[in-house]
Amino acid sequence: MTDTATDERRGLALFRENVATVWQNRNVRRIQLGLLGASMCQWAYAMAIMVWAYHEGGATLVGIWVGIRFLLMAMLTPIGGTIADRMSRRNYMLAVNAISLVLVVLAALAIWFQLNMWAVLVPATLMSIVSGTFRSAQAGLLPHLVENPKQLTSANATAEIIESTAQFAGPAIAGILLGIVGVVPVVLLNAVGLGWSLIMVAGVQKDSPEERKSDDEEEEGPFIKEAAGGFAAIGKDRDLLALSGLMAVNGILCGVLNIIVVLIAAQMLGDANKVGLLNAVLGAATFAGGFIILGIAGRVKLGRLMIFGVLGWCLPLILVGIAPFPLVAVAALIVIGLCDPMINVGYGTIPPRLVADRILSRVFAAIESTFIAAAALGAFVTPVLVNWLGLGTAIIAMGIVGTAVCVVCALRIPHLDKRLTPPRGLSLLEKVDLFRPLAPAMLDRIAHKLEPATAPAGEIIVAEGGISDRFYVIESGEVEVTQDDRHLRTESAGDVFGEIGLLRDVPRTATVRAETDTVLLTLSRDDFLELVSSDDAVRGNAQELATRRLVG
Repeated sequence: MTDTATDERRGLALFRENVATVWQNRNVRRIQLGLLGASMCQWAYAMAIMVWAYHEGGATLVGIWVGIRFLLMAMLTPIGGTIADRMSRRNYMLAVNAISLVLVVLAALAIWFQLNMWAVLVPATLMSIVSGTFRSAQAGLLPHLVENPKQLTSANATAEIIESTAQFAGPAIAGILLGIVGVVPVVLLNAVGLGWSLIMVAGVQKDSPEERKSDDEEEEGPFIKEAAGGFAAIGKDRDLLALSGLMAVNGILCGVLNIIVVLIAAQMLGDANKVGLLNAVLGAATFAGGFIILGIAGRVKLGRLMIFGVLGWCLPLILVGIAPFPLVAVAALIVIGLCDPMINVGYGTIPPRLVADRILSRVFAAIESTFIAAAALGAFVTPVLVNWLGLGTAIIAMGIVGTAVCVVCALRIPHLDKRLTPPRGLSLLEKVDLFRPLAPAMLDRIAHKLEPATAPAGEIIVAEGGISDRFYVIESGEVEVTQDDRHLRTESAGDVFGEIGLLRDVPRTATVRAETDTVLLTLSRDDFLELVSSDDAVRGNAQELATRRLVG
């Protein structure tokens, strides 16, 4: 009993700490507030366009528009990610909001003046495509705004709460306003949300476009090939491939759920109109799940959490198929809602710690494109399976297939979680002035490349005139730096050496000898040069340090 109470107090304390760390970060706070306004109004906007489409062409027009919209989003999202990687992600997000705002106004004017159907659907579809690229740019920018990986997890959990709130509240607001003021004001409400998002994002004061522009490894070649860079990066990394597989399963089941929730309302609850009630249950559970994630952020392994999240979709669906009762269906939706944030937090947090910043938005866009395509596939396949197998058997089949794919992906999760474990030396690097400009995700990747070494007292670590092959960070102990047998300085824990020969491509300019038993963390020549070539601020710090030491 005491242990349980202690765990609850720790969970509440961690929840408060995680909320505080996100809210106190001005840049993250503005990004989240911008997301809240834009997401809520966009859900209301989508509902308004679908209502207008239904009045114009019935359910057929609604289905065609939704299907084409998803298909185009899946195809074009990687292009948006490529553009975001080429420029300031903050500026890209501002441009997306501005273009989306104009398209919303054009759609509203077309409805108001009762122009032809295409005058409404073209800007409405373009707005969905353009605004759909906002998320991958935001996901790429967020690692530069947080102070550590734990804060990134908390920020993604907060974003999940915001999006689930928007998913629940947006259609509810639309449902109320459509009956009072009609379609056009609800469409224009999205313009207000986009304007709010513009103001919030414009106030973000941190970005690092120069890092990506100066990267010596930036891809050369046709734009389309560059746009496929996210998929290529995923294909080369089995851990990212497993993550993408989990997101694909989640996408298919999302498409399945969009269809079967209507069938559950009609066949199990006896009234198709109760689909709104079921969606409200799902939205409320997702909202609660986001808060649960905030209470455990930093205490659980993200890969394992994603597996639990996907199984939290598959297994309840199987149970509904086995026991098709209203109470079981509602309980399943609650479990799905509670588990969904586990998937999305992993999606937002894991890629920045595995891939280079220069392709980060493309990787996010590739995963999101896969998710959207999978959702469309799930929505198309479900009616066919239901007509062929019946509702219960179709749900069971989908759940079993999803579980099987999840088990296959789970084979990579131990390796993935090991890569995400804070590496030795990370806390030390955070205190080194040379690395201070680095985003937490980049610092984490550098720390993973460090190799430990020891030097007993009296041992010469590097000799003047020797080959410059490594960069050194002192973890513990003291070393003496000499030149032509002349004492230059003594260095201790947190100090660095070896940068001059690597930067200038010259032999060692000094001798470093261990004065006490010393533990070192070393970085290879190639890894060090890759680091300084990819970040202007780090390169400037390193050049300044080398010049100061050569002069002094």
